[in-house]
Amino acid sequence: MIILYNCLIWQFIKSSQSFLLAGISMEGDDELLAMPMAPINQDEREPSKREEWMTTLPPERKPGMTMQSTSFSRTTKEGRGDTSAWTDNPLDKAQKAKQNYLEAYNKAKTLGDVEGEKERKTKDADLVDKYNASKRSVSLVQKHREESSRPKKKVKRPEKDEWEGQHPWKPWDREKDLTAGRKKVNFDADNMSQGLSSRFSSGSVQRNFL
Repeated sequence: MIILYNCLIWQFIKSSQSFLLAGISMEGDDELLAMPMAPINQDEREPSKREEWMTTLPPERKPGMTMQSTSFSRTTKEGRGDTSAWTDNPLDKAQKAKQNYLEAYNKAKTLGDVEGEKERKTKDADLVDKYNASKRSVSLVQKHREESSRPKKKVKRPEKDEWEGQHPWKPWDREKDLTAGRKKVNFDADNMSQGLSSRFSSGSVQRNFL
């Protein structure tokens, strides 16, 4: 109240002084200029604060029956959501900006670590493949795939005999049919004599007579 009173007195004094400088004298100017200012106590000074209606939003309107046109409100009514942009003071905004920066930095760092891990695993896999291709032999599965992919060689069929197409059955051939299924016996005289001598010869027991 004292501050408001002093402000009013100061405005009246300034207006009276301006009139006097212009040569206009009004009744009561001398008394107004002689009026002392009220002393201001330092303890009575309060920091300037915004009133509550300036820092809070009004309550949300509840959906209900209205007499107004509803052609533009056919969808369901949603809440306000985050209203901090309307009510935060500069200090709160600076604090939230700092927090958002830290969260974005941590997220970017995490994504960078994940990408680095993927790249490292890819390089390791490439090195293993190169080593296996140069040092290790081909696996059995790969060999089977290579063999199956190769064109198969055609089996050469035996040529037809002369009698095929001329007789309903194979004609009898003395030279081929008599020798078929028989074992070839070696009639060498030396071999036969050795076999007989070994069979009918006496044993090799040494006999000593007194």
